[in-house]
Amino acid sequence: MARHGQGYSRFQHGAHGILLELLQFVPSEDPIKISRLTLQNHSERSRRLSVTAYAEWVLGSSRSASAPYIITEVDSQTGALFARSAWGGEFGGRIAFADLAGRQISCTGDRTEFLGRNGTPERPAALERGGPLSGRVGAGLDPCAALQTSLELRPGARAEIVFFLGQMESREQVRELLGRYRAADLDGILRDVTARWDDVLGAVQITTPEPAMDALLNRWLLYQTLACHFWARAGLY
Repeated sequence: MARHGQGYSRFQHGAHGILLELLQFVPSEDPIKISRLTLQNHSERSRRLSVTAYAEWVLGSSRSASAPYIITEVDSQTGALFARSAWGGEFGGRIAFADLAGRQISCTGDRTEFLGRNGTPERPAALERGGPLSGRVGAGLDPCAALQTSLELRPGARAEIVFFLGQMESREQVRELLGRYRAADLDGILRDVTARWDDVLGAVQITTPEPAMDALLNRWLLYQTLACHFWARAGLY
């Protein structure tokens, strides 16, 4: 099940006695995407689980054009996976990052290793094989970010894994940003996001003879215009 609200999306799924909820949002002021995965063990036995976060780097307007120039590394101070483009332009010199809030126990920056020759994101070869990821990073790879951690859930237990994805101008700025968000009150950040959207979307209200028209014009059309057209530049024209 998927539900979308003002500034956040929530996804829920249950299988084999494990209930999953993924909450995603972006803070109002910082270039970092927060994904909070909550796992609940509804079975009657302890479960040992692995969690893998995966992203494909673009750092440009076209992945096929920019991929040969992307260099990945594991940051020695934070353990996060960094990526930068050796190509100039808008993304040249900037540092993108992926991080499981410091809980990653293995990773790879090699998409070919993770997906496999005939693999897909739905059935990646690395998860079919099992075991830790190789830690392979550097230049000349088909670049990605795959980070893995593991946890044990007793019957009825609940746990949360947080995935950070974003970019900054330098390594020092990324380290400062991750330090703040690893220790941050993420519930408070989400409240700030929804409150700011309320301020924007509630500034102008109209009343017509049709309640459905009011609901559409008063919130969702403005939200769609700002989020899709102006900021993401991904809306239909």
